[in-house]
Amino acid sequence: MAVLCFGLTSLNASAQDDPFRRVNQDELASFYGRMNVVVGSGARAFGMGGAFLARADDATAASWNPAGLSYLRRTEVSLVGVNNNFLQLLPRENNSASPARPVTTRDELRASVADFAGFAYPLRIKGRTGAVQASYQRSFSFTGSRSSEAPAGGEEFSVKGQGGFDTLSLSSGFELRSDLRVGVSVNRWINGFSQTVDRKLGRAVTSDWEISGTNYNLGVVFTPAPELNLGAVFKSPFRARIDLTKTRTDGDTGAIDTPVRRDNVEIRFPRVFGVGASYRATNTLTLSADFTHTAWSRSTILNFFSLPPKTITGAGVSVQGVDEYPLPLPFPAVEEGANGQADSTQLRMGGEWVLRFDESGNILIPLRAGFFRDGQPVVKRLRFFEGGPVSEYKRSFTGWTAGAGVTMGGVLFDVAYIREMGSVPASRTGDGVLDSSINVRYNRIFASMMVRFGQRR
Repeated sequence: MAVLCFGLTSLNASAQDDPFRRVNQDELASFYGRMNVVVGSGARAFGMGGAFLARADDATAASWNPAGLSYLRRTEVSLVGVNNNFLQLLPRENNSASPARPVTTRDELRASVADFAGFAYPLRIKGRTGAVQASYQRSFSFTGSRSSEAPAGGEEFSVKGQGGFDTLSLSSGFELRSDLRVGVSVNRWINGFSQTVDRKLGRAVTSDWEISGTNYNLGVVFTPAPELNLGAVFKSPFRARIDLTKTRTDGDTGAIDTPVRRDNVEIRFPRVFGVGASYRATNTLTLSADFTHTAWSRSTILNFFSLPPKTITGAGVSVQGVDEYPLPLPFPAVEEGANGQADSTQLRMGGEWVLRFDESGNILIPLRAGFFRDGQPVVKRLRFFEGGPVSEYKRSFTGWTAGAGVTMGGVLFDVAYIREMGSVPASRTGDGVLDSSINVRYNRIFASMMVRFGQRR
């Protein structure tokens, strides 16, 4: 999940607040809940609350802890899809009503995407087991449509996106000793997304992001006792090059659009370190817990730019401007950049209980549940409105998960439901905003299918 609920939205600041003024105003290239930098994929893992660093023992292991690939004994093909439902609620003042009363602006996104696909082949070298895998993951999805409904005269907008930042990975995990397994994944970041924000006032901004970069994951699983696994993973920091093109339409000026392109935009992604434990209490019950730290304080975006409204000169000629930001801006919490960006931690806990329907174990029904707390990369502080304190938002989201599956021979089907809630600081604290926090809610459904075939190794 790795819910990062901050994006490139506007700042309500003056020109003197440079370099944070007008950051991406009208673009709304929000990164809410779309970046799997911290965690991986798979309905089984998310059904257990995402506590999978020490329990990763299927073909999605490469996205969690590549050392877990060493548990595979047969060739395995895995497919994962996800349905995302994102909703944020922004309290505002209804100035058109008499008397003024609070209303809520709704901003909602719904989309279904392919999240993960992998092919793993098991190996045995000098009596030790291992596996290699090639996989694809949608690490950063923008596919879907967003719409904002602002009642009583508030401004509405719609957002349509397609694509995302993807990773192609080559991974391997091997058993060094009966109690020690190690693994590595090399991840090549590719592709990109296109997004159009329509303000329904003749004003629209289209952004095209293309990414390229490489990082790696290192993992280890230690088994001090047969029923206990201890896991650790390190995901390296890296610099991703972004080819960014923007086009702005201002219908009220009759301006002719001219795309503005920069191929030197750079995102510095953070390092991630996580540890976990998994305890098999009985043959049918497993409990897991993970702790992850992400160095968001060192994550930035360089050479970013935005397009201000076009202007008309005295001769009736349209002039298109570009706001440049040569200084590094915090990423992904760009709109809160003036206040800094902090490291975050994630705590995940979950369990799996397996029902057996026959003595052979060919039919299994696993039931799963979990709880998590996701820290967010913002500096916690008290916000003010008209001289008085309004609210203090927390730096963590909380959520719970539930999942189930069925295993019939070599075919495994799993589903998981994720519910997550929290609040984030509003990028605007004036203009009739009653509260400085935005309420955010996520509902996500993961579905996985894995097929194991061939000779057991």
